[in-house]
Amino acid sequence: MVGNLDTHQQWALEAMAAAQTSYWRWAAPERSFLCGTVTERSDSDLLRLDWWTLLKTMPSAERRRLIMIWRRINDGQQDRVDVLIQPDATKPSIWWRIRGAITLRDGRASPLAATGTWEVLDDPRDQRTHGSVRAHAFAASRDSMLVVDDRWRILETNDAFTELGGLPPSAILGRALQQYIDADVLRSDPATVARNDRIQHYEGLFHVEGAAPVPVELTLSHFTLDETGETHYIAALRDISARKRSERELEHLARIDTLTQLPNRATLQQTLNGRLLRLLPGHGLAVLFIDLDGFKHINDSLGHQSGDILLKIIVKRLRATVRSKDLVARWGGDEFVVVIEVGNDTELADRIAQRLLEALSHPMVIGGHQISVTASIGIVHAPQNGRDGETLLKHADVAMYAAKNRGKNAIVVYHEQLKHHSLEQMSMLAHLREAIAKDALDFVVQPKFDGNNRMIGAELLARWMTEDHGEVPPAVFVPLTENNGMASALGNLAIDRAAQYAARLAATGNPLPVSVNISALHVMDDKLANTLRSACQRHHITADQIELEVTESVFLEDTRLPEARIKHLRSQGFRVAMDDFGAGYSSLGYLKRLPFDTIKIDRSFMHGLEADRRSRDLLAGIVELCNLLGMETVAEGVETEEQWQLLQTLGVKQYQGFYLGRPMPVEQLLERLKGEL
Repeated sequence: MVGNLDTHQQWALEAMAAAQTSYWRWAAPERSFLCGTVTERSDSDLLRLDWWTLLKTMPSAERRRLIMIWRRINDGQQDRVDVLIQPDATKPSIWWRIRGAITLRDGRASPLAATGTWEVLDDPRDQRTHGSVRAHAFAASRDSMLVVDDRWRILETNDAFTELGGLPPSAILGRALQQYIDADVLRSDPATVARNDRIQHYEGLFHVEGAAPVPVELTLSHFTLDETGETHYIAALRDISARKRSERELEHLARIDTLTQLPNRATLQQTLNGRLLRLLPGHGLAVLFIDLDGFKHINDSLGHQSGDILLKIIVKRLRATVRSKDLVARWGGDEFVVVIEVGNDTELADRIAQRLLEALSHPMVIGGHQISVTASIGIVHAPQNGRDGETLLKHADVAMYAAKNRGKNAIVVYHEQLKHHSLEQMSMLAHLREAIAKDALDFVVQPKFDGNNRMIGAELLARWMTEDHGEVPPAVFVPLTENNGMASALGNLAIDRAAQYAARLAATGNPLPVSVNISALHVMDDKLANTLRSACQRHHITADQIELEVTESVFLEDTRLPEARIKHLRSQGFRVAMDDFGAGYSSLGYLKRLPFDTIKIDRSFMHGLEADRRSRDLLAGIVELCNLLGMETVAEGVETEEQWQLLQTLGVKQYQGFYLGRPMPVEQLLERLKGEL
């Protein structure tokens, strides 16, 4: 073995000897190669193989192939070589496998040195068999494959490619791949594309005569022919029609509301901004923000499936009412947006909005129930009220809420004062949230009396005084709490204050019940019963010293659950009164299903009571029915002595109103009780 070699070199030489592999070296300007084995000990024993002598003994085809390889190496087109050659035409069974690489080039890229290995093969059929297997795999592949040269000319195709194109090989071979495939990658040369170390997938369209283009994915790899040393490229194509179809479906789902098949919020904003950019001078565009009134009640009462059916019916009516060029989109929930190009007709949006109100309010039958819904519509005009979609939608939303505040089933056109009102509402909401958190609200009490003008109880009433907005009436701030998730927080505050006042009354020898108003949302709060019990324990009072007043709106939330909640509260010893009976949707059916402790007759019955015989008869009938059911009746809004005396003749036993006692601080109430003793 060769001496003076380190361990790794020793191992390398031993491996070459075991594999019976020899080595060769060449250096310019020599015309011969030095060939030897790892057993050689000096260069003098090496075999010197003359280049021209070798070429003379080779078959002509082998000679041309080897010269082609050398030219490519000499021109700098390739550095590495891996070739199988037949060195002697008289010995066809002997083949050489030569591998190696250029190791040094000069400044002009001319080769200066090269080295590699070579081995003698007695039978090259193994290599031919390997090539045959690769060729068979190419032909049998289910993916379309073809071989192209360095100018994208098609040299060979497999059956899958001809089936995809519907053309015979004779019509394809020799033609440029660009004639069949439109892809950006084909604008570069194959060598540049193939040099990318990472496999890249390129998309394009395969054009089939008489049919729609087929989307395909193309990958490219390269190989060098042993015979000529030329580099060719294999282009593999895959039909990605199914994937593209799925991508389109996903894109559709991302842009369309799945229930109504209307454009969703994101698509609406994109389309609206596009139409604003294309708006002609002197022409206008209107945005209608539509919110259904009472949809939540229908959804909760009849179920979400019925609610979905209702929304689909509403969509049909919207589309049938507006023009085909108008955009109808779903904003979310029961809110919709209509975009109308009004041109120079400034009243067109108002007319369409009025037609929409009429169309939406027509009765419909869902699940055997006849249902009617109304809508609140806010209108904003561009470019007068905004030049971008975000501003217009925000202003239209403000106008819609103004329509709801007007009693619903209404149309409001946006103006700047609405914006200021909305900002004021936001400011008020922030201050209200802080006031509730810091227990900064005031509470007064309004007494209740019997027929002898004797105080028998009191109702707790919240008051809110602010620096920025002055005194805000309950009719303003109570709905703010209910619409912004603060109903329970306000109710809990009122319960604690009512328990505190009830304890003060009892401490003076007047254990009178104190009533507290509970919203429908608070009734549905799972923690309400615990809150009431804790307040009673904290202030050392009994449950019957607290009376809860609820309105009939509690029954609009669900058909049975509120009843179960109220029954549970009554079973805990708390008294429950129906407030404002007769003011809205109150039904005698409520009295039959759920016997309250007290029925508070709304103040609306007091108007014209003295002159209206039918009102007196109706009121007398309600009082008699309540007496039969064991419920007490309280008349609200008693403002004159005549009303008080008339109510007594009709059988009412309890009274509340300015005539008998206005709301007052609890200290004043205690002083009044002292005067009655």
